Amino acid sequence: MGYYFNKKSINIFFVKVSSIVFLISISAMPVNAAKWYVDNSLGEVAAEEKIVLESPQAVQLKFEFQTNGEFNKRATKHVKPQAIEYLEKTGVFSEVTEDLVPNGAILKIVFNNIFSKEEIKKAKKDGFKSGLSFGLLGGVFTTDRYEVSFEYFSSNNAEPIIINVEHALHRKSGKKDIDVPGTRVKNVKVAISELTRQVMDRGANDIASKLTVSDQSGDLPENILEKDGINE
Repeated sequence: MGYYFNKKSINIFFVKVSSIVFLISISAMPVNAAKWYVDNSLGEVAAEEKIVLESPQAVQLKFEFQTNGEFNKRATKHVKPQAIEYLEKTGVFSEVTEDLVPNGAILKIVFNNIFSKEEIKKAKKDGFKSGLSFGLLGGVFTTDRYEVSFEYFSSNNAEPIIINVEHALHRKSGKKDIDVPGTRVKNVKVAISELTRQVMDRGANDIASKLTVSDQSGDLPENILEKDGINE
């Protein structure tokens, strides 16, 4: 039996549901379980695309998860270890750590969860029609969008390499037949893990590609840039 909220509670719910950690906390509840999908647009880094660096270097990671541009401490704590693990597995860096590294290299990642106010309004409207139970909307399809920025400094006097990656998760509930542009996964935890892995793979590979071009050109600017600005 679901838990039903009044209109005020629904407004609060939609603010909370944008938090990745809140989604994880409700995912285990057996109430009309939602189906989760990882968007197909980004996909995997193909073997022919993968860049292999001759001498990967260690890097200091500064990672921040945001919800609509606002720092999300709980989600940062959850996603950052996954980001470190998947970045190391790419082989682009010899080590990924939160500590200073000898060469002064820094990688800043801002993982921003964007949600559309228009989409929320529509979902709320549909939810009222079908009855809103805890954590789910009957017959509703919604999308969590992510904009992830990578800013890599190879040394203290290097100009940054900037990469932007977009991805999305989809979720639907109810029996309505909806064509979802994604690959279904077991649950929200797996969805978040797969999304993070694909984003880290793509971002790291694009950085490696630009590093290869820089090495071939031999030109590295000498300006010293400010590299702070992310919440520790």
